Amino acid sequence: MQCQPEFDCTPTRFDMDIRLAFQGCWLALLLVCASSVGAEWPANRWIELRRDDREARRGSAIRYVPDAHAFFLWGFFDDDPELPQEHPLMEVPEYDMVMFNPGVGRWANHLPKEWQAAWSKKLPLAYIPRTYAAITTGSERTLLRGPTDEPEGAPRPDLNIVFDQVTYDPSRQALVYFTGGLTAAYDVSRGRWTDLAPPHRPPPVLGGSLAYDPSHRQIILFGGGHVAERGPGGKVVGYTGTWVFRGNDWHRLDLRVEPPPRMNTRLVCDTKNQVMVLFGGDSQHEYLADTWLFDLKTETWRRANPPGAPAPRAGHFTVYDPEAGWVIIGGGYNRQDLTDMWVFDAAQDRWQKLIGEVPTGFCISADYAPDQGLILLVTDTRKPGDTMTCNVLYPVRTTYIFRFEKETVLAPESTPQPPQPMLKHASANDTKTARAPAGTAKLSELPVNQWTELGRSNRTAPLRTWGSASFDTGRSRILYWGGGHCGYEANDVDAFDVASQAWQSLGLAESPERLWDHGVRLAGVTFEGAPWTEHGRRIYAYDPVSRKLIMVRAIRLTTDYDPPLLAEFPADRSVAVDTLLNPPSSYARYTTWSFDLATGRWELLGGAPLGLDTLVTTRHGVMGVNVRWPSRLNDAGYLIPYRPSQPARDTAIYLFDAAQSRWRRVDTPQPSPQNLYEMTSLAYDSKRDRVILHGGGENRDELWAFELRTRRWRNLQPKVLDPPGGAPPTCAREAVYLPNHDVVLAFGRVRHSSSKLALFVYRADDNSWAPLNTPMPPGVSLGEYNENRAMVYDAKHDVVLLVLGEGGDVGRAVVYGVRYQPEPGKQGNRGEK
Repeated sequence: MQCQPEFDCTPTRFDMDIRLAFQGCWLALLLVCASSVGAEWPANRWIELRRDDREARRGSAIRYVPDAHAFFLWGFFDDDPELPQEHPLMEVPEYDMVMFNPGVGRWANHLPKEWQAAWSKKLPLAYIPRTYAAITTGSERTLLRGPTDEPEGAPRPDLNIVFDQVTYDPSRQALVYFTGGLTAAYDVSRGRWTDLAPPHRPPPVLGGSLAYDPSHRQIILFGGGHVAERGPGGKVVGYTGTWVFRGNDWHRLDLRVEPPPRMNTRLVCDTKNQVMVLFGGDSQHEYLADTWLFDLKTETWRRANPPGAPAPRAGHFTVYDPEAGWVIIGGGYNRQDLTDMWVFDAAQDRWQKLIGEVPTGFCISADYAPDQGLILLVTDTRKPGDTMTCNVLYPVRTTYIFRFEKETVLAPESTPQPPQPMLKHASANDTKTARAPAGTAKLSELPVNQWTELGRSNRTAPLRTWGSASFDTGRSRILYWGGGHCGYEANDVDAFDVASQAWQSLGLAESPERLWDHGVRLAGVTFEGAPWTEHGRRIYAYDPVSRKLIMVRAIRLTTDYDPPLLAEFPADRSVAVDTLLNPPSSYARYTTWSFDLATGRWELLGGAPLGLDTLVTTRHGVMGVNVRWPSRLNDAGYLIPYRPSQPARDTAIYLFDAAQSRWRRVDTPQPSPQNLYEMTSLAYDSKRDRVILHGGGENRDELWAFELRTRRWRNLQPKVLDPPGGAPPTCAREAVYLPNHDVVLAFGRVRHSSSKLALFVYRADDNSWAPLNTPMPPGVSLGEYNENRAMVYDAKHDVVLLVLGEGGDVGRAVVYGVRYQPEPGKQGNRGEK
């Protein structure tokens, strides 16, 4: 039988399901076809073989299995935008494990022999870790489910994201995976999973790589992040070192020299030169272009010193041709998608460019079949016509083939560039302070009660989605942090200097690998030991005592991973009342961070009280309330109706002791604000030394005060002046106290018109609410349900400052200023004499 790439080599009278039922028979036939397929493809050209609309496996790797003469793929699907986040099961468009033989030109379900007949008719549901908007992260725990000892059993791991943490182990005749803390082997001949259950295991990194070392019959793990380990000097870092899986146990190598930490690059074994080769990757603040070699004889790392290298990148494929002794890389991305291909010759310590334009995709993965001379590549892309700008899915899997012909694959002589890294964010380290441009509004001349845009500097700051802000009273600067999900994803701090009306970036801008499309439930800490960004809400505030930014940012961890550095910090393993899966696949530890505004460095200070998440600056230091708003949600993410008759929660208020780096509760259990949520706002009344809280009660419109002198909560129950006797505004997160006028300005929403956002004035001397008319500049609107806003007060210049977004979630931050004056003739809106 002659095997042509465009034809199915198996007998045509059998349809796909029947062929699966007789998998052993047709697999043998495919092996005969495999030997003659390679010569049919044109050399050194990428050829598209097929496109599947729903079958892409986000962030998962294909691997070639020589014994089967086929490529295998396992991992999580993200094809269903309606996938409920509370469901631990999902319908799948194809089986968990699929295989591809170029002679057939299609992907086929690789079913357990005992279940071929049943599952070829209807596929079983698949267990999945926790998702959000049909996306999971890879940091959620993976379990192998189902009986493993009974022959008729079909153990299967939760579908998770694996990156390159998979390799074929010929000594086991199995694919070995490390994902979600699970070390599992897939027996290719039987289609059966086994939990290897090693006595020890690495931290549950993701974005790293496994590679098989045939000299020692062991597996090497390097790279990856999203953990919280002890690093140099005892500080927390988000990476681990080099690990070896030998026999049936993991152990970490004690090495003096290792490559800098990185994600999303593959380690491959160069058997000809007896080294493992690693190129580039994502360092979380830079794209790398360095080349490292792991000597299999001495088990030591050394950096290669080629005269040049490919452009810095991550997400590229890396494969090895044992006949040529070449490591081949291609594609990937830095600030743009890349299509070039290169080979590295370890014996010559040299990179050379190849011909061929690599197909692009949000994720790509490839492997090499040396017996066929073929590289198989898959890309993940969006569905045609998809216009989503947030929670974007990439379900389309396109499969390509490249027949590698060494004699003609080298490109005309080209000079590789020096192996220099590239910053992920172009302006991340631009710390030059610009002068206010000509025409900038003078603070002293701002119109009364009318928002005016302040100067646009030569460096713009990104919008921080769902982010609040704090004010550096010592330096007169807005401090702006946060983002994630659908917006800016780096964790640096932007500072807006009020006097010069210019933005300045502070600190290193670290962000996750782009797999998350701006981040979802990121675990661990960054490589540098800093918090990942998230919606800022009110989780940070300026501390006038230490002159630093203080933040409470919980660290998410894979279930069953309990790093010693965090073991004493309060843990939140709670689940919603209606959850279907308990224990959850990840949990959180509450932690306190500081950001040094002079050095731009984060420091993990210690734990934080459980649920503490809403902070405010006071003259005593940073104070906070345990709003714990996620506990108000059911497992699907919707608000649980509040009933005043339900048992009261202990709403506590804390003061951060900068000298001791710990929180101290300053109240005792007592009647306190109830039904708090993420829109709760805090302001500090410096005249009376009290914290004002807006947002309690059944309608979240109550106004409470905590008196520092008496240490008691008091429901203020203010009257509403306009309209007389009307309903008070519901909270909308942003509030500031103006000591010169003894008023609180607070954003709120009118009852029964939740989309209408307005500014209200609370007058302390007569305990009253009234709306304030503060028009925006022409063409600028606060927007309906728009939570991308932050408001602070600069007492030095007596100006209220508002940060809004321009250009959507991925736009830039724009600062507006207003000079407040009581509106003439309105009772309860007068200034103090």
